[in-house]
Amino acid sequence: MNKRQIKFLLLGLGILGSMGLLLAVGIGQSGGLSYYLTVDEYLNERPQGLDNYRVNGKVETGTIVRLESGLDVTFNVTDGAATFPVNYHGIVPDTFVDGADVVVEGDMDDSGVFVAHTMLAKCPSKYEAAEGSGEDGQATYQDHMDSLQDPE
Repeated sequence: MNKRQIKFLLLGLGILGSMGLLLAVGIGQSGGLSYYLTVDEYLNERPQGLDNYRVNGKVETGTIVRLESGLDVTFNVTDGAATFPVNYHGIVPDTFVDGADVVVEGDMDDSGVFVAHTMLAKCPSKYEAAEGSGEDGQATYQDHMDSLQDPE
């Protein structure tokens, strides 16, 4: 082998080694490869022996209570088949509203409340057309031109 081939071989081995290290670190972290369960799966079929679960559901309408600290919130999460209460302490995402899809990570305490240390609120996927839009929900060219000439 010449010097150029050895250089590329060492570079390739370095890249493979780095990827292996990243994979090992990702697998080794708590919940590194865990997927989320639905509310019903968590309550009825969750694997035992773990202390950290990811649960996906929707925020039950009318159950959000924000505490005075600003970092604490309680709410119910549901998947339509089952519901349980959640306590979360941390920065509450802006997208956290009634009916929002959430993924909470934590475990249930002895009182039956899910204590979450991580909460992700998904962005809403329903957008409504602006007033004055065309039949297909898109603003017409004339609507656009009018808004440029007469900004409100």
